[in-house]
Amino acid sequence: MAIAAVAVTGALAGYGEIGMPVASALPNRDDANVDARDYQQGDKFYFQSPDGNIMCGFINANGFGVGCQLAHASVVPAELTNCGSQPDRAVATDVGYSGEARYLCLNQGVFVGQPPNGGTTGGGKVLEHGQTIIVRSMACTSMESGVRCDNGKHGFMIAADAQSLF
Repeated sequence: MAIAAVAVTGALAGYGEIGMPVASALPNRDDANVDARDYQQGDKFYFQSPDGNIMCGFINANGFGVGCQLAHASVVPAELTNCGSQPDRAVATDVGYSGEARYLCLNQGVFVGQPPNGGTTGGGKVLEHGQTIIVRSMACTSMESGVRCDNGKHGFMIAADAQSLF
């Protein structure tokens, strides 16, 4: 598996770069409002945003925890200067189970599950806005503004028009 670029950046104390509060404790399974088993593919869990632009996976292998990648990005993080200019690259973020979040520039669908319901486009089942999935103490929430994932201490927010790490 090749990763075209990886960059790690810091965060503002107490708040993510887009002003979202940093999680203060590990997610509780009561915070989940979907059954993670509905998103399971083998030993991994995949979902996509309602518009299909954000595809995410709970990987737990090869140094990955939970991550998301964009089909199309209108804004590319400064840390990934060449990512937006190459059509075969995808802006992505991920956070490990105990580490900090990082930006990635991927040349393949690392966080893309199999097509749902026999479709032709990968991504996994849709996680509707307002829904939260928790897998192995990692939580992701789908919102109109994008997808937010964290490990209780570090995480990220990703959308076509903004990405941030905390």
